[in-house]
Amino acid sequence: MAGELFFEGRNLSKRFGLHYALRDVSVNIRSGEVHAVIGENGAGKTTLMNIICGKVRPSAGELRRNGTILHFSSPLDAHRAGIAIAPQEINLCPLLSVAENIVLGNHSRGRFGIEWKETLHSAAQHLSEIDETISPHVTVATLSAAHQQLVQIARAAATNADILIFDEPTAALTDRETVRLFDFLARIRARGGAIFYISHRLDEILQLADRITVLRDGKFITELNPQQTDKDEMVRHMAGREVDSLRLQQSKSTRKATETVLKVHDLSRNQEFEGVTFELRRGEILAISGLIGSGRTELGKCIFGVTQPDRGEIEIEGRPVRHRRPADAIANELVYLPEERKREGIFPLLSVTENICIASLARFLSFFGLRWGEMAKTGAEYIRRIAIRTDTPQTPIMNLSGGNQQKVILARWLLSKCRILILDEPTRGIDVNAKFEIQSLLRELGAQGLSIIYISSELQEILNVSDRILVMHEGRVKGVIETSTATLERVLGLAMA
Repeated sequence: MAGELFFEGRNLSKRFGLHYALRDVSVNIRSGEVHAVIGENGAGKTTLMNIICGKVRPSAGELRRNGTILHFSSPLDAHRAGIAIAPQEINLCPLLSVAENIVLGNHSRGRFGIEWKETLHSAAQHLSEIDETISPHVTVATLSAAHQQLVQIARAAATNADILIFDEPTAALTDRETVRLFDFLARIRARGGAIFYISHRLDEILQLADRITVLRDGKFITELNPQQTDKDEMVRHMAGREVDSLRLQQSKSTRKATETVLKVHDLSRNQEFEGVTFELRRGEILAISGLIGSGRTELGKCIFGVTQPDRGEIEIEGRPVRHRRPADAIANELVYLPEERKREGIFPLLSVTENICIASLARFLSFFGLRWGEMAKTGAEYIRRIAIRTDTPQTPIMNLSGGNQQKVILARWLLSKCRILILDEPTRGIDVNAKFEIQSLLRELGAQGLSIIYISSELQEILNVSDRILVMHEGRVKGVIETSTATLERVLGLAMA
């Protein structure tokens, strides 16, 4: 049961220029409570949480802790008030160790400076509550995105704050790591802590939350009781319209793909994956599933030429290829959309049109330079074609929601006329409606002959969108199964074998 009222945000608004990211929103939380905040991308969730944790000052409204009005000039002020955040975007110091990142700003101090023995012991304790397989001594830069996310969660816990904010904490995690996280959240609640929880995974919300606040277009829409609602009602309030959750299943092709487009044989890379062999067929969506550390992302990057294999062969349409760098793969009409979209996928200061056209600039070159008019026409065509929501084609891509940024990257490679598309966590951190739109688009592209490798941590998503599933565990292929005969239990069983 939730206890005393811990914290209130009253009539909060935030305006950027003429645009309101948040308008007159009130929210509160009690001790021992998980209060979920949901909404589509751009609904104002992250802005609200950034106000609560001191990253952003509100244009109007007030914050109260135990009845006292708070004024935050920085996250440090919020930290002193017992509030900490584990943000969606990785925000660690990559060249420091895991332990140093966890206790950054919270070192144990003695007469002669930092007490390193006690500090490292504290970091290891906080880390073990989340995942005991991560060494506190390794450099953060050597970790996968999922493990970095876990370190970030441990760092928030290490502040000893009693109000914790989790923004898409499971976006990069597999089911096993998610279970560990939920156990950790339960311990926080049992100690009387309070949790604001943001996630696009509605099943998680229903499982964890005591209350659900719905935002849309920066405004408060309603508060829901998880015991008296379901995903359909949640989506209706988030989107302001009905979302047909069956359309993806109905759009699946019944055509049996037979022609092999990509063949990977005995591909190996030291300490990442070993002896990987599979085939990708024309028009097929082949999903790659596995737990953190299974080698899924490392395999995708190796096929694309970001890294080099120690041994093995790759063939495209029966022709042996060697991708020494990504440009070689792109020349062979094979492209890769990275897991870290904002860090590795977009050019944030460039416009939507420029991001769409940047991989195909040669086609817009003339004696006098780039044909900007033709680029603008092409950008507008792809914006219409795959329903990218943007104010204008000249809008900087960093102003778009995560789902629309992902669509822009897709448009970039569709313009390049690729034949093989590798997607790494393509729907990570985007809302349910944008997720359906992207998955439906991929089904349509598959029906048109595009071959797709779909890497994802979400098992249900894999079952929804794929034709076959390749399951990896600790760098090895444990099996390839037809989606039509697959179950969550079977896929998870292979992934944990």
